[in-house]
Amino acid sequence: MAPPPIKILRPGTFTDIHGTKVTFTQSDLDQVIASYDRESDPAPIVVGHPKIDAPAFGWIGSLAMENGVLVAHPSEVAPAFAEAVEAGHYRKISPQLYPPSSPNNPKPGSWYLQHVGFLGGAAPAIKGLGTVAFSDAPVGVVTLSIDEDSMTTETTTPPDAVAFAEREAALAERENAIKAREADQAKREQDARHAEHVAFAEGLIADVKLAPAGKDKVVGLLDLLDASQPVAFGEGDANSMTPLAAFKSLFDGAQPVVALGEAAPADKKPADAPKPTDIARRAQAYAEAQRKAGKPITTQAAVRYVTANPDA
Repeated sequence: MAPPPIKILRPGTFTDIHGTKVTFTQSDLDQVIASYDRESDPAPIVVGHPKIDAPAFGWIGSLAMENGVLVAHPSEVAPAFAEAVEAGHYRKISPQLYPPSSPNNPKPGSWYLQHVGFLGGAAPAIKGLGTVAFSDAPVGVVTLSIDEDSMTTETTTPPDAVAFAEREAALAERENAIKAREADQAKREQDARHAEHVAFAEGLIADVKLAPAGKDKVVGLLDLLDASQPVAFGEGDANSMTPLAAFKSLFDGAQPVVALGEAAPADKKPADAPKPTDIARRAQAYAEAQRKAGKPITTQAAVRYVTANPDA
């Protein structure tokens, strides 16, 4: 038995899902019927208003006016889809049409039926046409859904797709939060390493082992050197150390620099200079306190401050 016709449109003025008012006269509906070409441009029966790669669950065989209403005669309806309609999963219908001026309209100059979308819980734009069923039950409520340019509308999303989208959004939000925490932690670790390197260079200057002019170069090199992967600098495990540690070790037995132009204060012996790690720790704490107080400062400024104020 052929499925009953589906009521999809009647003359009148309606508001589409974008809030645009669209008027259909009887002449417009007559043109929709006359322009419909099942052979070259058939209108599929779909769920919602999907993109072009969605499956068709049937086709519109023909259009006609019955009792003042435009009806679509379905054909080749998939049995499983018909059962879903009979079970009440899709109780409303929304026709989607190309306007006369649309560049995608296969019959320019008149409205053309693009597809008939079966909907779940969306409110119909056209009232009083009944509910849809592929049986002898009352036929077709339609929900007009028209885009003012190309008639392409947003897809009516089924509940399971909504739930999936919500889960995906929640996962993406958690992933972004994790990435933000990891980036913040990496930045803190990088700042801590930089502060330690600045303190190391300041300690070399205090021990008169490095000219002040060489400070930035030493700090820059320390920032670039790997502190995690050991490298063999000779035979045996005892000669393995990270590039960072190897570079620092070059200064272990270094003698004081002659004619620096700037050396340790006269009242402070090199042996009394604080350890670079202590300076780095105090500088990082001072910089963090300043940041929380709304007065962010650079790592170098923090090192200079704690070096000049050992009791701070």
